[in-house]
Amino acid sequence: MADCTETKPSILRSRLGNVLATGVASGLLTLVDPAKLGPSVRGSLYLGTGAAAGLVGWFGTAPSEDFKPGKTFRAAVAVALGTLSAAGTKLGFVIDERIHQALLRRGMENPRTLMAIGSAVITAAMVLVEPPRAADDESPSQEDLDVEATKRPKP
Repeated sequence: MADCTETKPSILRSRLGNVLATGVASGLLTLVDPAKLGPSVRGSLYLGTGAAAGLVGWFGTAPSEDFKPGKTFRAAVAVALGTLSAAGTKLGFVIDERIHQALLRRGMENPRTLMAIGSAVITAAMVLVEPPRAADDESPSQEDLDVEATKRPKP
């Protein structure tokens, strides 16, 4: 425990760095106008997000000691998550277009900038209000260290 170099301020700096990086990334991605993307690019984005979510569903339901799902169940979860993700991406593009058009009707010359700032602030706020993980919040207790020491093989 004496060799633990992370302190509360360093955890705070790390957390604030994460908040800032996530907000900036969200804002930068919002600058891309999906309406200006070609149909094949948008279709690829639907397919890509669906495939990624499907893989998460497949590997997230992998058999373990306590949970032994069949391949049919795993495939159903993967297909359902993939379909929902692709549909969510499509819905996100529709909502993006409606916000963009509403800002144009209200006289904004470049609504993407305002949308990017709003996205960055909202994303950063969501990450900031998320409670810290237990691993970030606490140092290992002596009891945890003792348990780890007993698990190690003796030479």
